Amino acid sequence: MRNHYVPEPAPDMEAHLADRIDALASALPRCGLTEIVRGVDDIRCLARDNGYPAVEILASHLESAVAADGRGAAIRTYFAAMQDAAHAPRGPLPAGVADAWLASVAVRLTC
Repeated sequence: MRNHYVPEPAPDMEAHLADRIDALASALPRCGLTEIVRGVDDIRCLARDNGYPAVEILASHLESAVAADGRGAAIRTYFAAMQDAAHAPRGPLPAGVADAWLASVAVRLTC
């Protein structure tokens, strides 16, 4: 079995990550898509660097969705899933968990 290094997060990193997601979600009405993508990329990097792969994956897919769609129709849905993922256990994701997080976005979009 491969050894996976999970960096030790700064104190309250989970709260900091959740706050960054909330701040960007709150700024949506005043932000252009370029600013949103830049903010999502910052969150993705923060998640990657601190061992939150579910947030990283969701942020990456959100970046792609905004780039492909141009209107950002699913942004709030992705932010809600990222907020949930910020409170998930840190470290490598077991098989299938990344797909489950992405499926949660699809389910939220259909409701």
